[in-house]
Amino acid sequence: MSSKKNIYLLLSLIILSALLIALLVIGNDSNNTLVDKEIFKVDNQQKINRVVINKQNEKINLSYNGIKWVVNDSLEADRQLIQVFFATLLQAEPKRAISQKLSDSVAQRIIQFGTKVDLYEEETLVKSFFVLGNENKNETFYKLENDSQPYLVTIPGYKVYVAGIFELSAIDWRDKRIFNFNWQNFKQLTATFTSETKENFTISFQNGFFGIEGNPEADTTKLNNYLDAVSLLQTSHYIGADEQHQYDSLFNKAPNFSVVVNDIANRIYSLRVYNTPVNVTYVPAILNDREVILIDLNELLRIYRKRSYFLK
Repeated sequence: MSSKKNIYLLLSLIILSALLIALLVIGNDSNNTLVDKEIFKVDNQQKINRVVINKQNEKINLSYNGIKWVVNDSLEADRQLIQVFFATLLQAEPKRAISQKLSDSVAQRIIQFGTKVDLYEEETLVKSFFVLGNENKNETFYKLENDSQPYLVTIPGYKVYVAGIFELSAIDWRDKRIFNFNWQNFKQLTATFTSETKENFTISFQNGFFGIEGNPEADTTKLNNYLDAVSLLQTSHYIGADEQHQYDSLFNKAPNFSVVVNDIANRIYSLRVYNTPVNVTYVPAILNDREVILIDLNELLRIYRKRSYFLK
């Protein structure tokens, strides 16, 4: 009887010890289990119409003007990036709070080297927080402006570098479409080839369809496909002021070919494309006679069409 009682007491001791250890673990990890997953989210992000991103060396203002999002109050923003930004706001959530031992140092680092993000509804600031990614670009940390506690943040179910969208420069936020016209405001397109002037052509709306001026027998399907390619053409990279000097000589050179688009409001959009070495990936061009951009060669080849290409 005594033996059975001892075994019972031993089993009880083991169970109680296991429960005590579990309680201690839960108690030490309480910051992780009680994290508010909604702490960095806003109640209704559709009401957010201005975002201010304060980086160490740059301040970016993204605002909705009632029609579209613009960068720094002047240039149209990339619609896909805006969608990614708000998807990140919606889906990113704290995975765990940084331990008390590291909390202060991580918080200081976030404030010193991170990006401050302010979300506005009209003139009302609805959320303000700091974002910092690690050097390996595989972890992201958030911290509310008025809270000293930093958090490791992830998007559940995805291995994505959350901080990446906040690290973009103002140039990166710009709309990548070069001509940005549609069929409702298109008026005329002129393509010019510097060394082959006989291949120059002008497309305009004639007798209910698009045609090449002086050549009524042009292939309509090829013309429409060409205009689609022009309207969808995007830049791969806008050259910033810090890189501009590398391309200054282009402004004094004749381009290999150029494309000029006029819309019904008589706005002019121009692209001058320059010769490049063989086997390059990106080709330099001057957009609207004032800034240098780089275009993916495969994209560019879709609009490198001469007059003879359209002849039946």
